[in-house]
Amino acid sequence: MKNLEWNIYTYKHRRAFKYTVEKLIHEPKLREEMLKRAEVHDMDKMVLYLFYDQHTAQMMHVKSQPHHLENNKPKSYEDLVETVIDYECAPYTKPDKPWNAYDFITLLYSMRLLDEEIKDRLMAITAELGIDRSGTSSNDLEGMKYIESLGEITEDMIYDEILKYVNNYPDNELNRIILQKVSDGSVPDSL
Repeated sequence: MKNLEWNIYTYKHRRAFKYTVEKLIHEPKLREEMLKRAEVHDMDKMVLYLFYDQHTAQMMHVKSQPHHLENNKPKSYEDLVETVIDYECAPYTKPDKPWNAYDFITLLYSMRLLDEEIKDRLMAITAELGIDRSGTSSNDLEGMKYIESLGEITEDMIYDEILKYVNNYPDNELNRIILQKVSDGSVPDSL
C-alpha cells in the first residue's frame, strides 16, 4: 500500500479525535454533530494517500477541509470546534505535535499565523470545553492507554476503514477520484 505509514498515523489520529470528542463534548447537539464529523475526519486524506505522495495528499486535504485554518473556506462554529479537537488530540498519536489546543493556538498566534479574531474564537471554544490552559493530552493516561490498546494497525484495517467510508458516503467527491483511478488502472487490487 502506498503511504501505509501515513495511513497508520491517520488511522490512530482518527481514533484519538473520536476519543477526545467523547471526552470533552457533553452538550447533546454539539456532541452528535462532532461524532458525525469524527466518522469522516481526515478520511479524504486516507483515500488520497492511496494515490498521491504524502505531501500532495496532505496539501489537497488542507485546501479542501474547512477545519483547516490555512484555507479560505468559510468557518462555521462547528468547523472551529473540529479545529480545536484536532489540535487537542494531536499529542495522543503525534509525537511531532506535542502541544494541546491551548498551547498550539498560542504558538500559532505568536508566530503571526492566526489573526486575533480567529485566535479569540478558538480560545473561546477551549474555554467552553474546559481546556483553556497549558498542558498536554499525553498526560491523560486513560487516553494514552486507549491508543496503545489499538495494537498494530494493519493494511487490511486501513482498507476496511476506507471501504467503509466509500460505502457509507457514496456522494463524496473522493468517489469520483477513485472511479477515475479505477478507469486508469491505478487502484490497488484489494480495493
